[in-house]
Amino acid sequence: MEIKSLVLKPLGTNCYLVKTGEATGVVIDPAGEADKILETAGDMEMRIEKILLTHGHFDHTGAVNLVKKATDAKVYIHKADECMFKDGDKALAYFCPSIPFEEKEADVLLEDGDTIEQDGIVFTVMHTPGHSAGSVCFFVNNPDGLDIMFSGDTIFRDSIGRSDGYSGDYIVQKNTLARLKALDKDYLILSGHGESTTLNEEKMFNPFIQ
Repeated sequence: MEIKSLVLKPLGTNCYLVKTGEATGVVIDPAGEADKILETAGDMEMRIEKILLTHGHFDHTGAVNLVKKATDAKVYIHKADECMFKDGDKALAYFCPSIPFEEKEADVLLEDGDTIEQDGIVFTVMHTPGHSAGSVCFFVNNPDGLDIMFSGDTIFRDSIGRSDGYSGDYIVQKNTLARLKALDKDYLILSGHGESTTLNEEKMFNPFIQ
């Protein structure tokens, strides 16, 4: 398994390309700059088979249509955030009014505990609402080191995603963070913004999860 990250416009969102097979893989949160995503996939000699979304906000989904058109990849999103594909206000697109909002289509609607298999690599879905009602984390076993949590905006290094947007709920978010804190294993956290971290580090230093 090979992972490359891109920091993409308009809001510095982390997009992850995960090569799972000899020539195939997935992209997580194609935020924008589709040309850069497709060029990187080409450099990795990787055909994008699936588009996995940690949630529906515009700054994580902006390149979905172009990547799907170029690759015919299937789009996965939690069922509670599918509404953001049709409503720019719910997707918080008003933060960048200069970027036209485009409606999108989901191929697979996710629920807690679902698994997504690609080339023998399994992405396990944990529903982690709070930042949005349909926020999820994707957990992946990593034979070369710490298992990985793609956390979207659920948790960052020393912080968490805001909960004041459409369907955000800080009380729900606190319950989600308590569930993360209760996990026994350590994980490498690859989040939606900022630097990577580990779950153990966040248990020690993140004021929102302590």
